[in-house]
Amino acid sequence: MENEKKEQKNNKGIVILLLVLLIGSIGMNFFLWSSKNKEITVIQNKVDTLVVNNTNLEVDVKSKVAELEVFRGKNDSLNHVIDQGVAKIQGMESEIAVLKKQSKGNSAKKKELEAKIAELDKLTEEYLERIDQLVTENKLLKKENDDLTTNLTAANSDKANLQDKVNTASVLRTEYVKVTPMKKKLINGKLEETAIAKKVVKFNADFSVMDNKVAPAGKKTVYLRIVAPDGKVIGGPEASSGKFKNAKGEDLQFTTSKDIDYTGAKTDLNMEYNETSKAMFVPGNYTVEIYVDGNLTSTVGVALK
Repeated sequence: MENEKKEQKNNKGIVILLLVLLIGSIGMNFFLWSSKNKEITVIQNKVDTLVVNNTNLEVDVKSKVAELEVFRGKNDSLNHVIDQGVAKIQGMESEIAVLKKQSKGNSAKKKELEAKIAELDKLTEEYLERIDQLVTENKLLKKENDDLTTNLTAANSDKANLQDKVNTASVLRTEYVKVTPMKKKLINGKLEETAIAKKVVKFNADFSVMDNKVAPAGKKTVYLRIVAPDGKVIGGPEASSGKFKNAKGEDLQFTTSKDIDYTGAKTDLNMEYNETSKAMFVPGNYTVEIYVDGNLTSTVGVALK
């Protein structure tokens, strides 16, 4: 009888021990299940981020290719440079895509990826520089500027009356007008001519007020107006821009002005407008007008890509 009681007591101990082990096992399994779910969520977030980054890379590369392609068709030399640039950009796209996969959890590959993306941006700028140089050196926009000047003359019929006044003996004339959009070179920061709108930081105008023995000598005010493709006059407080009255008595906005002491002899002038805002200029056809004492004396068209 006593042995039977001992056996029952031992059986209860075993049952209790098994229950404790079972509860512990359930708790451990729940903990592992919860941790696994958190890990799956983190991995999914990383996968989603990688998908977004790959999408952004594709869009960014297409944008960079489009920046070069806008100049295609001008001539064979330019097309050759564009083909080279596009091929290199697309080649780097593949390299970056591979690095994106390899950089997961690898800090060294991540740094290599960041450097490759920076190299892609630099490569695009270098090819834009080469294209800009070809466009400028070969005067590819000369015909467009000539056509623009002709169209402006035909379109602005109301300026024909002003031109008649310019031809009279008492009205001063301006000639030998040269308007040059300028950019800063990447290497040394020096200014040089450009045809790309987003690189323009300055408009430079050189011209001559012609000799006129009939016109009264004394102080004359010369106004420069740069009209953007949307019809708005470019200027601001930093350029001392403002308004003046033209020969018709109309109030016109001007970009910049200069006072000269006119003696009746030919006077060479330089006027410039420096833009401090980044990417102020947009692609399109610009009109540059010169007024002397309220009279329109010259109109020049400038096309920017």
